[in-house]
Amino acid sequence: MKELEHLKRLSAVRSNAGLRFLSPAACPGSHCPMHTALVTARSIRGLSSLVVGMPECATYSRFVIPGPEGKQGELHWMYVLDADEVIFGCRAGLVEALRKTAAAGARYLMIIATCVPELIGEDMDGILREAGEIPARLAFVFMGHFTCNSYPQGYWKTFAALGSFMEAKKREARRVNVLGPGPGEKQAMPGLLCLLERQGFRLRFLGQGSSLEDFLEAPDAVLNLVLSPLTGPLALTMEDRFGIPWVGLHDVYGIAAIDRAYDAIAEKLESAWGDAFREERQKACAWQERLAGRLKGLGAVFAPMGTLMPLPLAVYLAGLGLRPLLLHIEEFYPADTGYAQELQALGFDPPVCHMANYRRDMALVEGMSPALCLGQLPGLPPRQAPGKGKIPSVPGIQTLSAQFGYERICRLGEMVLKVPPPARRPDQGE
Repeated sequence: MKELEHLKRLSAVRSNAGLRFLSPAACPGSHCPMHTALVTARSIRGLSSLVVGMPECATYSRFVIPGPEGKQGELHWMYVLDADEVIFGCRAGLVEALRKTAAAGARYLMIIATCVPELIGEDMDGILREAGEIPARLAFVFMGHFTCNSYPQGYWKTFAALGSFMEAKKREARRVNVLGPGPGEKQAMPGLLCLLERQGFRLRFLGQGSSLEDFLEAPDAVLNLVLSPLTGPLALTMEDRFGIPWVGLHDVYGIAAIDRAYDAIAEKLESAWGDAFREERQKACAWQERLAGRLKGLGAVFAPMGTLMPLPLAVYLAGLGLRPLLLHIEEFYPADTGYAQELQALGFDPPVCHMANYRRDMALVEGMSPALCLGQLPGLPPRQAPGKGKIPSVPGIQTLSAQFGYERICRLGEMVLKVPPPARRPDQGE
């Protein structure tokens, strides 16, 4: 399609810089990483924040955190640059602001630097060294919107920066960190986590809604289980600083891959599963066969799907016979380079994009005549029944982010098989 000629193919993308909007006049505000950095800081009990930027950043931040004080005494302040600081830097003024914030009671402070501090090359490491005498622990993240078009960076960079507050601790043999879901998130406990608790392991959930104290105690664990791409960089930080191994389940599909991940967890915990997952595995195998029968030869578009990573899902489904025609990628993670190579090895190199201009994007996607859409099509009501629109759609696929292992395969099969099969045409999906 001529309308897609401005997009890059997957093989040409190495980072978020290669991801272009599907259509012009996209809404940039929804992709500002400062927003999600503030959402994360607000959710961590005991963590204060300081936004450093221009007046519009300060105004926007109050839409996320309306007041300067949190529920447990956290401070959420702003430092607005004046004209001279935009040109010559803000070191002196920012150090003084940090002193005032610490004096007001901030014990752990996340500095969120927005576009202008990053554009002028402000030396945040140098500022933190100069502020070394301040009685507060400091960390920072650069959240320049001009460097990316995605909001997930606000999440994962802030979580990763929390690792700088941590200090080495004595390991507890039965302690496991679960990185991803917060303790207050409403979701069913995956079977693996239930089994770990029955075997006497103590689980600590690190995510939105956790306390800062939980993060500070996290280096006492013997294993990090990563259940979200947003917390994967934190696991890497903890592995580098404290040697804590990790196993990710957020991007694992396919029976063989799940087998290997579960075996790795058992090995690192010096445990054994026995036949605990036999029934789940048998069900997953059956659903995988049914998926292969339904998807073989179908062309599909991957639309927005929340925090679920589209590339590992595309690799898995392409291995079952699906043909990826277009991929919406909200964030190109470092691990995505490997998944991109796997998809190309299967013979697919689809164009990739951001979908954010709902009305125009919907028309372009429909013009491709895909047989299936995985994700929430722009402009499609979230509660619309599958198969009722012009394109058979699986709009609830983002809920897979709360399920893992064999359970995820079963749930994926249930969702896809609910969609009525499309009428086959010789040109379907081309």
